Amino acid sequence: MYLALTISTFTTFLHPSLAVAQASSTDLLPRPAELEPAIRFWTRVYTEVDTDSGFLHDAYNLAVVYRRIDYDREQIEHFRDRIQQDLQVLASGKRTGLTLSQQEVLDAWPEGVSNTTLAAAVNSVRFQLGQSDRFIEGLIRSGAYREHIEQVTRERNLPIELAALPHVESSFHPGAYSHASAAGMWQFMRATGQRFMRIDNVVDERMDPYAATYAAMSLLEYNYNLLGAWPLALTAYNHGAGGLARAVRETGSNKIEDIIANYRGRAFGFASRNFYPQFLAVLDVERQAQAVFGLLHLDSAPQYDEVELDAYIDADTLARSLGVTVEQLRFDNPALRPVVWEGGKRIPRGYTLKIQRNSISDSLASLVDRIPDAQLYAYQTPDVNYVVQRGDSLSVIASRFSTSVRDLVSLNQLTDQHRIRVGQTLLLPHDTDMITQTLAASDESAEETEVVAADGSYIVRAGDTMSVIATRFGVDERAVMRLNNIDDVDRIFVGQTLQLPAGGDVQLMQASFSTPEPVVAQPATTAQSDVVQSDPAVFWGPPAPTDLLQANQLAEEPVENVQVSNELATIELSVDPSDYSIANDDTIEIHASETLGHFADWLGIRAQDLRRVNGMSFNQPLIVGHRLRLDLSQVSKDEFELRRRQYHIAQQERFFRNYRIDDISRHQLAANENIDTLARQRYSVPLWLLRQYNPDLDFSRVRVGQTIVFPIVERTDDA
Repeated sequence: MYLALTISTFTTFLHPSLAVAQASSTDLLPRPAELEPAIRFWTRVYTEVDTDSGFLHDAYNLAVVYRRIDYDREQIEHFRDRIQQDLQVLASGKRTGLTLSQQEVLDAWPEGVSNTTLAAAVNSVRFQLGQSDRFIEGLIRSGAYREHIEQVTRERNLPIELAALPHVESSFHPGAYSHASAAGMWQFMRATGQRFMRIDNVVDERMDPYAATYAAMSLLEYNYNLLGAWPLALTAYNHGAGGLARAVRETGSNKIEDIIANYRGRAFGFASRNFYPQFLAVLDVERQAQAVFGLLHLDSAPQYDEVELDAYIDADTLARSLGVTVEQLRFDNPALRPVVWEGGKRIPRGYTLKIQRNSISDSLASLVDRIPDAQLYAYQTPDVNYVVQRGDSLSVIASRFSTSVRDLVSLNQLTDQHRIRVGQTLLLPHDTDMITQTLAASDESAEETEVVAADGSYIVRAGDTMSVIATRFGVDERAVMRLNNIDDVDRIFVGQTLQLPAGGDVQLMQASFSTPEPVVAQPATTAQSDVVQSDPAVFWGPPAPTDLLQANQLAEEPVENVQVSNELATIELSVDPSDYSIANDDTIEIHASETLGHFADWLGIRAQDLRRVNGMSFNQPLIVGHRLRLDLSQVSKDEFELRRRQYHIAQQERFFRNYRIDDISRHQLAANENIDTLARQRYSVPLWLLRQYNPDLDFSRVRVGQTIVFPIVERTDDA
């Protein structure tokens, strides 16, 4: 395919329905005059400089560009230091007898700039890497996916311009993987993506550009329904709907230009402030592509044959049956994780298999039907689990079981690759004789395997969940809950004493083979010594442009590891409208599934001390939506927030390992109906998920006749 010969026809060619939508696009995607300097800046980034160079500029006033320089760290630091020195001189009021360098800095600013503005600019000198070569590459790649993306936008009645968003996210690279662990062409974080597609240790639909497109449009539609304006919905794609809702509340405005100018939220950094102007710049550059870049040949869209598998099957067996290579099968099905291609897991039942039509001799359905029953399975290959012990790191574990840090990170969907915790359950890639022997040796050498007291009581450890405890000791989960008067499977905490039913196995195996549901453990928070520092994270795949912005910022503003981890955890929970941060008065809002034991554990204090701080009686319950005062004498605010966020990430991860969202139901609350009962008994959804679909819901003020959106969940086939 070729780009059209003129700019006007190019627009129509690339966006078949744009001619219809164009009339309303101005209203849907406004261009406030206040954003024009930023739009022009990003247009220059995408057209004037490639990834071998970039601009030194002011981080807040993007009209101020000091110079273009090569991408060389020493050169960047040299010129940044010099610009900062020049700004300090100019901020003193000096305007005559300037050096050439000082005059160039002054000329970058509007005439009459104040000393106060120049003083503030000293700490906002920033380098932005060029993107012109990446934009060209992305434009070429977009030919393979643009028709599909635009079709989805039309199906959903969404602005067709949204089809250009992957330019900002990944340059249309389906295998992009960022340093913040966002994956795929649409750069989904795992926790966000799990609301709209399957992401587990076998399948990651973020890497399938077709499935991920539907998910991206669902997220954008959700953002729009919540925020009411497309500039906010697009910005929320980067910053999270909950974060943008807070920005609207704090600024008192739903105009994107006001929020960019006035909102100073902790996580609302350079990338978030510039996301919408960057998107508008992409639209401008795309419409002028031929004039700027010349005639380009776009990739053509592959033609696939598809079939839904009704049994589990090994990848090697399937490839032989289809008459294609494993490499071809892998290329056409990027959502399947490496463990499938390495033989550790089977292609799951219910998976929609794709293969390019020119690769096979007959229809895909016919070829699959001919596979002998003996080569098909009714079950998945069992998981192999390992419980992290003191002294472990990801590299130690990887070496022990002849795997890689990368595979452990991917298989376990680790949020913070720098930290694993004692008691955390990790999945191992697959079962081998070597793994069996290693695990057996671990069991024989493990100390203190006797963890059940003579009276049948057990103290909950870091990494435990109710299902893990029940499986470990061979007892029924519901029996444990009844015996201990527990009505919420998620409400156990480290240090809690549980009575186990008679007949259970009192030996705790430090590592074991099992077929139960995979578990993401709650973070251990009893002592700093329980934190295992892992090796530096291993990242792969080309970084997305947005990730480069984040990397630049981090390089310029070194922070402590806990702060970096907190930033990643905040991004991971970006779709969650809940506020997990500590207020200025050292209080927090209580959320569903949180207990006093959780808070005490995260704070490193006793529950009774926390009750005393809040003037609570022994039997007084916590109420969702109320505020709790914290005692921060043992931990910092950042450490507490990190522990809290990691708990909620783990909780959501465990849920989405076993369930996927199939649809929604709008339920009008009737008299005598209880929202908690409805969530648990009729719809089987946790309250935190209910809140995500009803971000403005006040659990304490639900009224008869109120419409509540309930997600319809179904258990995954491999759960």
